Amino acid sequence: MRVIMAFLLGSWLLGMILVAVVAAENFFEVDRLLSSPPSTAYRAEFQKRLAPLAAGDARVALRYLSSELNRFYFRVWGGAEILLGAALLVLARKSGMDRRFRAGAWGMLALSLLMTFYLTPQLVEVGRALDFVSRDTPPPQLGRFGILHGAYSALDLLRLLVGIWLTVRLARRPAEN
Repeated sequence: MRVIMAFLLGSWLLGMILVAVVAAENFFEVDRLLSSPPSTAYRAEFQKRLAPLAAGDARVALRYLSSELNRFYFRVWGGAEILLGAALLVLARKSGMDRRFRAGAWGMLALSLLMTFYLTPQLVEVGRALDFVSRDTPPPQLGRFGILHGAYSALDLLRLLVGIWLTVRLARRPAEN
């Protein structure tokens, strides 16, 4: 069971890191695509297709697409995290892991539930309200989005640290007979 728990924890931690990297890179890729000269026929064709759009409109449309993809990834990943956390807790209980380990796993799961069912829907709602709003004058929702995003990021970092701590505890546990 220890190997399965290690696999679940590793999957959870790796998934958290990958989703964070993909979410950030989706937005950076929009700017890279729009600013770099065509280096391939595909890139030239891409820029040719965007040419009829006003300069700012192509960026807004592509960032909207990135936002929608990220929203999808975070919703799906949130569900996967809940399944991983529940499975980890069941195995921790069955294998006789100590209370501190189980408390850490409960903490990670509780944060995942909070983030999936409370923070993510709010981020989606506020984010969609900002998708097509001019940023020349910062819209009032931008401050709320920043607070929600900061809270999400802080809780994600906390979960990551707890997950690393759980992994170390699991690795240091004496081998089963």
